[in-house]
Amino acid sequence: MKILTIPNDNIIRVCNLLNQLIGDVTSKNLFTGYGLFHKDKDMFAVWINNKVYLRAKGELSVKLKGLGCKAFATNELNKRFVLSDYYALTESILKDNVLMRTLIILSITQIRKEKLESALSKIGRIRDLPNLSIKYERALKKVGIDNVDILRQIGAENAIVRLKKADIGATEAFYWRLRGALENRNCEFYTEKEKEKGLNKLNEILSANGFRRCKRTLKKVE
Repeated sequence: MKILTIPNDNIIRVCNLLNQLIGDVTSKNLFTGYGLFHKDKDMFAVWINNKVYLRAKGELSVKLKGLGCKAFATNELNKRFVLSDYYALTESILKDNVLMRTLIILSITQIRKEKLESALSKIGRIRDLPNLSIKYERALKKVGIDNVDILRQIGAENAIVRLKKADIGATEAFYWRLRGALENRNCEFYTEKEKEKGLNKLNEILSANGFRRCKRTLKKVE
């Protein structure tokens, strides 16, 4: 892969170069620049005044500052246009494909996590989460998990441990329903790779709590 250099004249070329790193990059015209999106939904950066500004908060923003990135202040052409939590990537970063890709992925991951937390925060009852119903809500209430916030704090794996300790239907299917609910997605559509990774995580926690590891199955979610 060639060194990534950002041209000064063509946003299409910018997207093409970023596609070499993460794929599925598109742009949308903003007031005085372009938003850079992954899969047409997550705006991870903007291109303004021939600079790439990466979106970052918390630890990622600290990391960027440590790499010499400066926060966006005001647009040179429009003093009223201000972006919070965006940092201009340095030339050294732009020339380092591995570092650039890593930073972009961290930004996209952060964005998706924020969106997920926002979506789940608007749901109060467990039965209203994806994949779940009053049946599952009642089972979880029996082990002290009576709202979405508590379920989010505990996580799907530890919820299964609680259910097993209480001998309440802690099946693999229930686990995938819980995991899907907390990721705001249909549990039927996990890939085999995702299932393998998820079961490895579940098995680690089951083993740590003295329970038999779950055997790898290809059964459809009930």
